[in-house]
Amino acid sequence: MQAKVIRRPAYVWLPVAAGIAFYVCAVLIIGPLDEEPAAAFAVAGLTVFLWALGWDSAIRSTDDHVSITNFLVTSTVAWTDVEEVTVHDGLTIKLRDGRPIGSVAFGSSLLGAFTGYSTHQRAFRLLREAHLNALQAQGGSTSEGQALLNWSFEWKRLLCALAVAYGPLAAIFVLVK
Repeated sequence: MQAKVIRRPAYVWLPVAAGIAFYVCAVLIIGPLDEEPAAAFAVAGLTVFLWALGWDSAIRSTDDHVSITNFLVTSTVAWTDVEEVTVHDGLTIKLRDGRPIGSVAFGSSLLGAFTGYSTHQRAFRLLREAHLNALQAQGGSTSEGQALLNWSFEWKRLLCALAVAYGPLAAIFVLVK
């Protein structure tokens, strides 16, 4: 069961490009510029934040469920617990018990309200199609009672990001000193 990952391109590439620029600054601060190492590690922390905001904030869907990751916190719900996918005030997944789940990357904006959220339409179509396919595979039945929403903290991805950001800086710091 392959997960389809949906990201908003501008929301990914702008923070990632800024994160790379900040990381280059961190390497320069700790290496050739020989400035304060604490500043380099703080700038690298900003890089990890921008990665979590841009790249890691995504929507993942499979045949059975949909997951929305916002700042390393993932909300997962079965498609049978989803009532509808809407794009009226940002991209929202409405659960059958009335609770909404939203995405930071596909959130509401004043410009989106005027343009009809044109940047959200691709994600909306993909999620609506996945929802309809899941319901069709289940025979159109939905679950009863309150929707089961699972929350998880993506600590493994965070540890990997911290290792990638701080490992080389620590090595440069040790080699330069």
